[in-house]
Order: sequence, then C-alpha cells, then structure tokens
Amino acid sequence: MLELVASLVVDLSDQRLTVYNSDQEVVRVIPVSTGKASTPTPIFDSKVYTKYRSTTMYGRTYTVPGVPFTMCVSANEAICLHAAPWQENAGKPFGVPRSHGCVRMPLNHARWLFHNTPKGTPITIQA
Repeated sequence: MLELVASLVVDLSDQRLTVYNSDQEVVRVIPVSTGKASTPTPIFDSKVYTKYRSTTMYGRTYTVPGVPFTMCVSANEAICLHAAPWQENAGKPFGVPRSHGCVRMPLNHARWLFHNTPKGTPITIQA
C-alpha cells in the first residue's frame, strides 16, 4: 500500500532528510546536500508549495535545465527539494553541503519523495 508522507524534517547539521507518516513513524531517512556556507539553506517551517516533474532552476551564477522531481518549500520557489543527477554523475557523495540553498538528494530518493508527498505537506528545516 502506498503511504503518503505526512511531514518532512531536514537537519542541516547531519545533512539528512527524515520522512514521517501520519503516525509520526520514520518512513525513510535520505542523505542530502544543503546550502554551502556562502549560500546557506534557511532555517524555517514551511510546506510543499509547488511540485514539478522537471524544471529549470536559475540563480545569479547558474541556469540548470531539467532538474527532476522538484518540490518547492518557499512561496517564491527559491528553496526546493530536488534530485541532483549532476552531483551523482560526478561521484560527489550526499551528506555534504554543496548547494545554493536548495536541498539536493539522490535521484531514486527524490523520485520516491515526489510521488509520495502531497502539496501542503509540512516541512521543518532545522540546524
């Protein structure tokens, strides 16, 4: 049976995303790469605002087309959870801060999360 995700917690200190079901049981723990010191991921409580199977991400110094399984957790879509196939393809492990503020994860985890997390799901990003 497919179980919907009830809440998400990103822990910046251990670079992990913990997924909870409606009984507050841990469903999955995902290694992530959050923002570097120069472009930190903010600490806040939010929700999943928008979901894109594939989208182009823009920053001051980059444009990345085709970012798969993206779920934005800030209303302005500046902070999102998404797959980072370029990081995997380069052989760079997750669990280390590498992003411009987003929460990156392996493709297989991002795909699963995308398909099991409804819009409006609460998320906490904590240190």
